[in-house]
Amino acid sequence: MNFDRLKAVHAQNNVNILEVKPGMFLEIHEKLSEWDWKRVWRFKWLVIKVKNPNQADGTFTIRGTVAGVEIEKIYPLSFKKFEKVLLLDEYKVRRAKLYYIREKIWKDARMKSKITADRRNKNILK
Repeated sequence: MNFDRLKAVHAQNNVNILEVKPGMFLEIHEKLSEWDWKRVWRFKWLVIKVKNPNQADGTFTIRGTVAGVEIEKIYPLSFKKFEKVLLLDEYKVRRAKLYYIREKIWKDARMKSKITADRRNKNILK
Protein backbone atom coordinates (compact mmCIF):
# COMPACT_ATOMS: atom_id res chain seq x y z
CA MET A 1 0.00 0.00 0.00
CA ASN A 2 1.28 3.46 -0.87
CA PHE A 3 1.25 5.36 2.44
CA ASP A 4 2.54 8.60 0.93
CA ARG A 5 -0.48 8.75 -1.35
CA LEU A 6 -2.79 7.97 1.57
CA LYS A 7 -1.21 10.76 3.66
CA ALA A 8 -1.64 13.17 0.75
CA VAL A 9 -5.35 12.30 0.46
CA HIS A 10 -5.83 12.81 4.20
CA ALA A 11 -3.98 16.14 4.08
CA GLN A 12 -6.09 17.23 1.13
CA ASN A 13 -9.34 16.45 3.01
CA ASN A 14 -8.17 18.20 6.22
CA VAL A 15 -8.26 15.00 8.31
CA ASN A 16 -6.78 15.27 11.80
CA ILE A 17 -5.00 12.32 13.36
CA LEU A 18 -5.54 11.83 17.10
CA GLU A 19 -2.45 11.50 19.25
CA VAL A 20 -3.53 8.84 21.74
CA LYS A 21 -1.48 6.37 23.77
CA PRO A 22 -2.40 3.30 25.80
CA GLY A 23 -3.36 4.28 29.31
CA MET A 24 -5.25 7.45 28.37
CA PHE A 25 -8.72 7.82 29.85
CA LEU A 26 -10.81 9.73 27.30
CA GLU A 27 -14.27 11.23 27.13
CA ILE A 28 -15.39 10.91 23.52
CA HIS A 29 -18.28 12.86 22.02
CA GLU A 30 -19.39 11.01 18.88
CA LYS A 31 -21.96 12.43 16.47
CA LEU A 32 -24.68 9.90 15.60
CA SER A 33 -27.30 10.41 12.92
CA GLU A 34 -29.93 8.08 11.57
CA TRP A 35 -32.69 9.12 9.23
CA ASP A 36 -34.10 12.38 10.61
CA TRP A 37 -32.56 12.62 14.11
CA LYS A 38 -29.09 13.60 15.22
CA ARG A 39 -27.48 13.43 18.64
CA VAL A 40 -24.13 13.29 20.39
CA TRP A 41 -23.15 10.12 22.26
CA ARG A 42 -20.81 10.76 25.21
CA PHE A 43 -18.81 8.03 26.91
CA LYS A 44 -15.68 7.67 29.04
CA TRP A 45 -13.32 4.86 28.15
CA LEU A 46 -9.73 3.70 28.54
CA VAL A 47 -7.41 3.31 25.53
CA ILE A 48 -5.99 -0.22 25.67
CA LYS A 49 -4.28 -0.46 22.27
CA VAL A 50 -3.02 1.82 19.48
CA LYS A 51 -2.15 0.33 16.10
CA ASN A 52 0.00 2.38 13.70
CA PRO A 53 0.14 5.54 15.83
CA ASN A 54 0.55 8.91 14.07
CA GLN A 55 -0.31 7.36 10.70
CA ALA A 56 -3.30 8.01 8.51
CA ASP A 57 -4.54 4.40 8.63
CA GLY A 58 -3.98 3.83 12.38
CA THR A 59 -6.62 2.61 14.82
CA PHE A 60 -7.12 2.62 18.57
CA THR A 61 -9.10 0.28 20.80
CA ILE A 62 -11.02 1.57 23.80
CA ARG A 63 -12.69 -0.33 26.63
CA GLY A 64 -15.34 0.75 29.08
CA THR A 65 -18.69 0.10 30.68
CA VAL A 66 -21.99 1.10 29.10
CA ALA A 67 -25.21 0.27 31.00
CA GLY A 68 -23.31 -2.26 33.14
CA VAL A 69 -21.84 -4.14 30.18
CA GLU A 70 -18.12 -4.14 29.32
CA ILE A 71 -17.61 -3.02 25.71
CA GLU A 72 -14.57 -2.67 23.44
CA LYS A 73 -14.68 -0.52 20.33
CA ILE A 74 -12.14 0.08 17.59
CA TYR A 75 -11.95 3.53 16.00
CA PRO A 76 -9.69 4.96 13.29
CA LEU A 77 -7.31 7.68 14.44
CA SER A 78 -8.74 9.96 11.75
CA PHE A 79 -12.46 9.52 12.52
CA LYS A 80 -14.55 12.45 11.27
CA LYS A 81 -17.58 11.82 13.51
CA PHE A 82 -15.79 12.87 16.70
CA GLU A 83 -17.16 16.19 17.90
CA LYS A 84 -14.83 16.43 20.88
CA VAL A 85 -12.25 14.18 22.55
CA LEU A 86 -11.32 15.20 26.11
CA LEU A 87 -8.31 13.81 27.97
CA LEU A 88 -9.61 13.11 31.48
CA ASP A 89 -6.65 11.19 32.87
CA GLU A 90 -3.44 9.53 31.78
CA TYR A 91 -2.10 6.53 33.63
CA LYS A 92 1.44 5.24 34.02
CA VAL A 93 1.63 2.01 32.04
CA ARG A 94 4.55 -0.23 31.16
CA ARG A 95 2.95 -2.12 28.30
CA ALA A 96 1.95 -1.17 24.76
CA LYS A 97 -1.17 -3.34 24.90
CA LEU A 98 -3.26 -3.32 28.08
CA TYR A 99 -5.09 -6.60 27.54
CA TYR A 100 -4.56 -7.57 31.19
CA ILE A 101 -7.16 -4.94 32.18
CA ARG A 102 -9.87 -7.27 30.83
CA GLU A 103 -9.48 -9.63 33.78
CA LYS A 104 -8.95 -6.95 36.43
CA ILE A 105 -11.91 -5.65 38.39
CA TRP A 106 -12.41 -3.00 41.08
CA LYS A 107 -9.25 -2.39 43.11
CA ASP A 108 -7.10 -4.70 40.98
CA ALA A 109 -7.61 -2.38 38.00
CA ARG A 110 -6.19 0.71 39.75
CA MET A 111 -3.36 2.50 38.00
CA LYS A 112 -1.22 5.47 39.00
CA SER A 113 -2.10 8.79 37.37
CA LYS A 114 0.65 10.82 35.71
CA ILE A 115 -1.36 13.71 34.20
CA THR A 116 -0.73 17.35 35.09
CA ALA A 117 -3.47 19.88 35.85
CA ASP A 118 -2.92 21.87 32.64
CA ARG A 119 -3.55 18.80 30.44
CA ARG A 120 -6.65 17.57 32.30
CA ASN A 121 -9.98 18.09 30.42
CA LYS A 122 -8.10 19.31 27.35
CA ASN A 123 -9.57 18.64 23.91
CA ILE A 124 -6.99 16.55 22.02
CA LEU A 125 -8.97 16.72 18.77
CA LYS A 126 -7.22 19.41 16.74
